[in-house]
Amino acid sequence: IIREFRFNILLPAKEFSKEPDSGLTDEEVLVQGVVDCLYENSKGELILVDYKTDNVPKETYIHDLIRKHRIQLKYYERALNEMLKPYNRKISKVYIYSVPYSDMIELE
Repeated sequence: IIREFRFNILLPAKEFSKEPDSGLTDEEVLVQGVVDCLYENSKGELILVDYKTDNVPKETYIHDLIRKHRIQLKYYERALNEMLKPYNRKISKVYIYSVPYSDMIELE
């Protein structure tokens, strides 16, 4: 189990643009983050968990948390996968843990 893992990684800037002809061919963007929890389960899979304390309505909290945090967690997953390449490992699953509702929500 690894908790509060800080990371920095350079990723291609064109991945952050919605414009296909943005001209960002060789530019890079520094992505920084803090992984709340990364662990290896009994199957040997690496699991990324991000804790969220958002105050969202119970009726829509799953949808709201996924909509609000999906992009961030996809970048975290991408960054970790880049860092894990030398070890031939990758993230198998990504979850949001809703602290107010004590619920794990898997990102597809």
